[in-house]
Amino acid sequence: MLLIAATVALALLGCRSDDIGQPPAGTVFVSVRDSFFLPETVTVVMPGRSVRWTNGGAVYHTVVENSLLWQSNLLPPTYWFEVRFDSSGTFDYHCSQHPGMTGTVIVQ
Repeated sequence: MLLIAATVALALLGCRSDDIGQPPAGTVFVSVRDSFFLPETVTVVMPGRSVRWTNGGAVYHTVVENSLLWQSNLLPPTYWFEVRFDSSGTFDYHCSQHPGMTGTVIVQ
């Protein structure tokens, strides 16, 4: 549980597109569109890697883990949100602004 809390603490950042530096090695990228996540399901090949969601749509979105382990603030177009996954598991998430907009992260 402490590991999850540390991950959540690191994850609560939403950054502008011009704040992007070099993403950590092995980062998995998800595009947030106006009615879906692309890809909808991603696999992180080992704990300690990150997933970065970038809002490529025209409206605000969020990225919220279904049991609230982590969540972004509202992300305007071109902003991004990143979570580092330190433990294996399956993490389902959604956009709180758009019902039916869902995705899954599988950490092996």
